Amino acid sequence: MSKAIDIGRLEKSRIELQSQLDEVKTSQDRNRLGQFATPTALASDILAYARGLLPSRGQVRFFDPAIGTGSFYSALLREFPRGRIKEAKGFEIDPHYRKPALELWKKTNLHIDIADFTEQQFEPRFNLLICNPPYVRHHHMTTEQKTRLQQLSMESSGARFSGLAGLYCHFVGLSHQWLAPDAISGWLIPSEFMDVNYGQALKKYLLDKVTLLHIHRFDPNDVQFADAL
Repeated sequence: MSKAIDIGRLEKSRIELQSQLDEVKTSQDRNRLGQFATPTALASDILAYARGLLPSRGQVRFFDPAIGTGSFYSALLREFPRGRIKEAKGFEIDPHYRKPALELWKKTNLHIDIADFTEQQFEPRFNLLICNPPYVRHHHMTTEQKTRLQQLSMESSGARFSGLAGLYCHFVGLSHQWLAPDAISGWLIPSEFMDVNYGQALKKYLLDKVTLLHIHRFDPNDVQFADAL
């Protein structure tokens, strides 16, 4: 990684890039693909919290299966010493975001694959996974897609998601086998899973399959994603 990297300048460029890329997409397209970018301050808060959970001297292998323009990677660079970041990897299904993001981060160690995360063979070596998964509701998925994701999530994590589960549930389930022992995983997801029937499987996974350290639920009046309303 370049010693001359200016994290503040890169984050400013990333915010401008995100705005430009979002503007040329229709709200219907972004809704269909569940594309709602994480605000800078929120990404920093999440990575700062994650830093306190990891060993203070250990190396970090970072993974974001829905990386977009890299808001969490940018926060990683702000919150962690660069010498600790051994590896950083992300997937982005949409070339509209992936190609500009590659150019933005070309002088760093971030590797972005343009691919559907749900179709990839797992690589269980990452000890820090932070993700704002696509908020794609079930009615935007075909029956075939749901069946495939249900089977894969079950094989990966043991979670039996119903056909009403959103794509974000499957991202959590499929990520299970990408994590190294004692890894930290942080998810920015809709709180609805705590109140609806299809969320039972996700709650069971969080209680029985992993060590649940913390849940932060935002006040509904404290809107985090104004463009997702």
